Amino acid sequence: MRITLLVSAILLVESAQAEPVLSTVPVKWFDADNKSIPEPAEIRENQVWDIADHTLFFQVGKVLDLGWTARRVGNILRVAPPRQADNVNVLDEVPNSSWYHNRHFLKRMSIAQLEEGPGWAHPDDSGPLEIVAGKFEGGTAGFTIKDAAGQYFLLKFDSEDNNEMGSSAEVIATKFLHAAGYNVPRNSVVYLDPSRLVIGSKAKVPKRGGGKRKMEKRDMQAILDNIIPQEDGRLRCVASRFLSGKPVGIFDYHGRRKDDSNDRVDHEHRRELRGLRVIGSWMNDADRRAANTLDMFVSEEDGRRYIRHYLIDMGSAFGSNNLMPHPPKYGNEYVWDPRTIALSIVSLGLYRKGWEEPQPIKYPSIGYFENATFRPARWVPTYPNPAFERCTNRDAYWGAKIVMSFTDAEIRAVVGTGLLSNRDAAQELARLIIERRDMIGRFWYTRVNSLDHFEVVDGELHFEDLAVSGGLESADQTRYQYRLLDDTGKAVSEAGERQGSVIPTAIIIAPGLSTGFHGYEIRTRRGDGDWGKAVRVYFHNWDDGRSRIVRIERDG
Repeated sequence: MRITLLVSAILLVESAQAEPVLSTVPVKWFDADNKSIPEPAEIRENQVWDIADHTLFFQVGKVLDLGWTARRVGNILRVAPPRQADNVNVLDEVPNSSWYHNRHFLKRMSIAQLEEGPGWAHPDDSGPLEIVAGKFEGGTAGFTIKDAAGQYFLLKFDSEDNNEMGSSAEVIATKFLHAAGYNVPRNSVVYLDPSRLVIGSKAKVPKRGGGKRKMEKRDMQAILDNIIPQEDGRLRCVASRFLSGKPVGIFDYHGRRKDDSNDRVDHEHRRELRGLRVIGSWMNDADRRAANTLDMFVSEEDGRRYIRHYLIDMGSAFGSNNLMPHPPKYGNEYVWDPRTIALSIVSLGLYRKGWEEPQPIKYPSIGYFENATFRPARWVPTYPNPAFERCTNRDAYWGAKIVMSFTDAEIRAVVGTGLLSNRDAAQELARLIIERRDMIGRFWYTRVNSLDHFEVVDGELHFEDLAVSGGLESADQTRYQYRLLDDTGKAVSEAGERQGSVIPTAIIIAPGLSTGFHGYEIRTRRGDGDWGKAVRVYFHNWDDGRSRIVRIERDG
């Protein structure tokens, strides 16, 4: 009892500040985080520290943080809700910003737009392709080139044993992440003539013992010798067009960037980064950490200069781990995971994990990608991600509805941009992505009410049941219970019910309501099950008969 009172006292101020406020001010759909700032210093990547920090030091630091510990105890004792994301608007959505731009879920894209993604990355091969640097670090080797038009590209090649795997995964994941709303580079599968490659005068390679030396033809040939040519002699690779602006380093998944006055929300409390956990689980994007991010200092035509935040390096997605297939462990637990290590020790090795009996790789071009061991709530990247660890049910629902917004045909079209030469392999990859999409929807739609796309039309509150429109539930087996609320959230009517035979469906706004704020609390029941969690939708009535939704709250 004393512990409960202590935790409640610690969280009292925050809970009071979280009380909803109804207002008719326009909904915030843009976060003005693109104001001019002085040019920031480059934050250099340190992969060793990044891994050590998030695997050990960050985990210990959380426990020592009184606020974090109090909230966790409060969650367990059910006297305090999880801390929700800080950057959602009154409709529980993420505004557009330098981090994120609402696309496919809120503004449906055509198949042609999905296929194009952020744009194509096809070097101009009307002249020589000048190598300006070799790529020897990271999971894949390649070149940085300048094409005949003066554009710069990074070229990355597949491994001999898994031809097409890394390049197709990178391109397909890029298209999905762009449609989901993230800033990503232009990535395309291209076939280039190696005879067009020339070594630039400034191209250098690392020397043994440190330093660099001028790149020589043997250095270029050492990379090319490991690439399987096509029948016509061309080489398949993924071309990534350089981003506009000046690179100023990585961003982390917790804290803020100190030299960016626009960076006002702790990264672990940004919904687009929390919800990325669900989108990442869909694609098994296991290497989603700070090392695979990039901040670009960009300039607009009006003179503004600010930082835009990008996700990069998507070659470790689906079944690909760049040059080799994903180990079966990836996505199921961290590379070093004290939770499962302790379990194995206590059980004296008798505890067996599902992924320890891997399935055979059917198609080398798609690597190791399966759904038999996939559990949406348990998916993790290779190393702990602070934003992913903060992901609440509401954040996960936000990510899940983005995943579910892709139809079967759209998924197949995006998979087609990976240019897999084996048609059966492409069909199998699309099948697995579709199956995993539905697994994600079925799980997270039961944690948060899946009613969405609310709007008031001619005195009716219209909504879409995403579980029904997504084919996961039957409209005939669905019922909706609703209560009228006043402006304080108190129920002022008896519960009404209606059958969910039509989607989108509507509830008639009670006639005779006065001007001002009102709301509805809606719950959903599937078949003979219990009534699920509530979603509360508040609206305002004007004297001239207009109504507009002003707030959406979800239990989660």
